[in-house]
Amino acid sequence: VSRSWSAGRQLQAMGSNLVAPKSTEVAASNGLATAAYTMNNVTLFALWALVAAIPCQDRGLQTHFSVPRNFVWAAPLVSIHDKVMEESRKRDRRSSGSVGLLKEIHQISTCVRHLSDLAETVKFPLAEQQDQEVRRLVLETMHLWAALK
Repeated sequence: VSRSWSAGRQLQAMGSNLVAPKSTEVAASNGLATAAYTMNNVTLFALWALVAAIPCQDRGLQTHFSVPRNFVWAAPLVSIHDKVMEESRKRDRRSSGSVGLLKEIHQISTCVRHLSDLAETVKFPLAEQQDQEVRRLVLETMHLWAALK
């Protein structure tokens, strides 16, 4: 990935190309244009939330969602967007230095994957070795989770 690449700029470019379908387009496509527009907005929002969740300098939070209010799903989407922005501002005020979070997120993901693998393959009651492994993974996940707070 190039050093000049920016998730925020990519999201801005994607959002600027989203145009609500005209009524003639909706009628000509039997509503398919509206469904495609809706899915494109939901996809853009999901990508924006993913970028916002990963701490880095350019989170793409400046992406503006201009959704026409005549869509049923517009108000809930804008409401969720506002809540994520509010939480982000709170998090930024609490701790401006969250550079190492990606490591913790990866470690939690690894621990949870190991725990779920154990849960799928283990028969109860647990053998002593499996019991110790589960306890170790749970403790490790708890410590990592506490470090994220």
